[in-house]
Amino acid sequence: MADSYSSLVDRIRARFVDLSPQQRIAASFVLKRPEDVAIVSMRTLAAHAGVQPVTFVRLARTLGFSAWEDFKEPFVERMRVAPALYSDRAKRLAGVDPSEVHRSHLKTLEATQTLNDNSVFAAAAEAFERADNVFVAGFRACFGPAHAFAYVYRLFRPDVVLLSGMGGSLESELRAVEEGDLVCVMGFRPYSRESVIVAEHAARRGATLIAITDSPLAPFARDAKVVLTFSTEGPSFFPSLVSAWGIVEQLLDVIVARGGEPVLERLKSAEAQLQALGVFVPAYGTEESSPG
Repeated sequence: MADSYSSLVDRIRARFVDLSPQQRIAASFVLKRPEDVAIVSMRTLAAHAGVQPVTFVRLARTLGFSAWEDFKEPFVERMRVAPALYSDRAKRLAGVDPSEVHRSHLKTLEATQTLNDNSVFAAAAEAFERADNVFVAGFRACFGPAHAFAYVYRLFRPDVVLLSGMGGSLESELRAVEEGDLVCVMGFRPYSRESVIVAEHAARRGATLIAITDSPLAPFARDAKVVLTFSTEGPSFFPSLVSAWGIVEQLLDVIVARGGEPVLERLKSAEAQLQALGVFVPAYGTEESSPG
């Protein structure tokens, strides 16, 4: 039976309530660890999931597959369709008009706007408002947007924590996450191992998970309450992060707008403290400077 990975995921979710308790464990595991399905044996997969190997065979048959290998094929195909190597993409940059890069940024922003309507941002903002504490994570190229989000958010909410993993301390930082907290993870394909570690820990602790990613099928987005999706398309050799930055800024704006006067007062207080500390120097020809 020919099947795409995305349609198989939809089928699993649609049939989940009809599965046996053991099959639900197996189904949840393959959704959270799709790479494992493609590269390890069924016996190893079962050991990791905590079920008998035959459970995976029964799951495949329940979902309409005649054999485990047929069920496994969409996961294998997903791994084959890997992003182009950065070096290969860089070769195509010779002779590219710089204005084409600029136009591509506008297109990715438009595509991202289509992927996320106002209700998605409102749902994410509400989740942040309800959280006892907020933890933000973004690794490698996504550290920039994550750091900026945490920095600006802290201007009016002091309990925002950036999970950096500096010095190999990620596990130590994650110990602070509790039920009632919110964890926001940012990332794009190929997905970093750390992003999955953070998301799985958040789920185990009962924290609310928000994912900002290039696909709702990202491995760290499985248990997310809200997924904000950005496009990475563009002619550059590296995936574009213009839309990721756009989502971060829009989400902050929505949170501030919903917060009303209390948020404005906290912003004013943060500005006064920064000015008193002499953090910023005046711009040329002026005596005032805004935080940045």
